[in-house]
Formats: sequence, C-alpha cells, structure tokens
Amino acid sequence: MKTPKILLLFLLLALNSCSSDNDSSDDKTSKFPMTAKVDGTLWEMKNPYGSDYATNTLFEMYPEEEYILLAGRINFMDEIRLYIKRSDLKVGTYPITKNTFDASKTQIEISFNTKGKSQYPVAGSLSVTEIDLKAKRVKGTFSFDCVDDDDEPISVSNPVTTKVTEGTFNYRYDVE
Repeated sequence: MKTPKILLLFLLLALNSCSSDNDSSDDKTSKFPMTAKVDGTLWEMKNPYGSDYATNTLFEMYPEEEYILLAGRINFMDEIRLYIKRSDLKVGTYPITKNTFDASKTQIEISFNTKGKSQYPVAGSLSVTEIDLKAKRVKGTFSFDCVDDDDEPISVSNPVTTKVTEGTFNYRYDVE
C-alpha cells in the first residue's frame, strides 16, 4: 500500500514542477532596445550606459528641448545615433538625408570606427510606429545608406559604402 502512495506523491510532485513551454505572453520585445543589420551583420545594441533610456544630447546643434537622442552602441567604437525631433514624436515616417547639423529635422549619425573610414548617412528613413506619451516610450524602424564623402552625391565615384537595414528601436525617453 505504501508503493501506490509514494508513486502518487512522486507523480504529483513531478507534474507540479513541470513548466509549460508555451508562453501566453505576446511580448516579443528584444532585450536590445536597438537592432539593425549593418552591411548584413546584425548589431544588437543598448545605449552607452547599457539600458533602454534615451541619452541626453551632447551638442548645441541638437538642443535637448528639441530632440531626443536614441543611441545604440555595439562595442566601444561603433554606434548608431537617432536624433528624433520632438515635433516628430508621432506615428509617421521621416526622410533621412545628408546631416545639416542644425535643429531643422530628424537626423541619424553612425560611428563605424571599425570600418576605418568615416561613414555619412545620406539617404534613408526613420519611422515612428508607436508612441506612448504617458509611459514616454517610442518604438519604430529605420534604414539608411552611407557614403565616405557626403559633399558628393551617390555615384560611381562616391558609392554607398555602408547599408543599414532592418533597424528597430524601442526606448524610454525623458526618464528622470
């Protein structure tokens, strides 16, 4: 009689300790707030401090009251910086063109130091796909092409030297 009780106890313990592989959560959020394929290689990035917070802008040409900065760093040398104009913090797609270094538009910069030459974004787009003004979270996508010389148009003598595709971002901003 002890054997069936022990078996039943063992069976109950085994069933209670099993976990389901089916996660009912629909949250497919990456542990990286920014991802992109850079020349076909996946970059999974966090801000320079290892979190999903927007970073304070550092330069006068991007005043904090007019921009949020979403920086994604893959190592100590390579990063993508999305300067989203606060007036563009709404669902929509914004063109990326040559950087004007003024407070006129949403802009992207890339530091791709392991490539050996400076890369300048000259064509692409940034889309805000979701904005939560209460939680202060912005999500979206981006892609852009870079050249070595942004004073010249894309051409045979100034070809696209870096392609950034399938970019995503999911950051909190204005975090106190």
